[in-house]
Amino acid sequence: MDWTGWVLIGLIVVVWVVTQWAFSYRRGAEKMRGRNRDVSDGIIDAERGKARGGSWSSF
Repeated sequence: MDWTGWVLIGLIVVVWVVTQWAFSYRRGAEKMRGRNRDVSDGIIDAERGKARGGSWSSF
């Protein structure tokens, strides 16, 4: 096998590593987005509770 074969093998390995890193980063981002969504839902619920409590306290 000459140098072009080794370059091809190296290129395949580099592409494989980059795709594995990209999919891992994407999964991590999706998990973080889900966590942020849960936190933001909790904040919205708390703000609704405050608004609801404030409007009923005037009656």
